[in-house]
Amino acid sequence: MQKGNVMAKNIVEGTNDKVMEKGLVLNKSYDIFCIGEDISKYEKMAHAKTHFDDPNGFDSYEIEIHGYNITIESENGRIETITCSESCIYNGQELIMMKFEDFLKTIEEEPANHDIYYLPGSHQNQHVYNFDKAGLQVWVWRGKIRTIVIGTYEDS
Repeated sequence: MQKGNVMAKNIVEGTNDKVMEKGLVLNKSYDIFCIGEDISKYEKMAHAKTHFDDPNGFDSYEIEIHGYNITIESENGRIETITCSESCIYNGQELIMMKFEDFLKTIEEEPANHDIYYLPGSHQNQHVYNFDKAGLQVWVWRGKIRTIVIGTYEDS
C-alpha cells in the first residue's frame, strides 16, 4: 500500500462470530482498535508507550499496523482516540493527503467547528475541523488532509 492519493481496497476479514472491516468505522474504530475498549487487549502488540503524569492515567501508544504508525491515546485504561497521520482508509479511499473538498463529499457532513493551529517548528498553520456526527477531527494544510483523529465527540 502506498501513501497519498492512492485508492485502497477495504479488506473485510471473518472472525469467529463477526465480520470486521479494516480501516475507519465512524464513531467506532480504526482497524482492530475500538474506541472505549480496554487498552490492555492490545499491549502485547509491539508499541512505544508514553505515560503522562496525569491523575486520569493518560497514556499514548504508537503502534504499527499494515506498515503505518498510528497513535492511540487511553485514559483510565480505555481507548479515547486513535490518530492516523500516515494512512487512514475509509470506504476504500485513502483520506491522508486527500483534498479537503473531496473529503467533504465523501463524509457527507459539514464540520461542527473550525480552528487554526500553528505547529511550532513546521511553519504550518493547520486548519482543524471537528465532525461531531462522524466522531472525527480533521487536520488540513494547504487544502489536503494531514491527520485524522478518531473518537466519539457526542459530548463535546
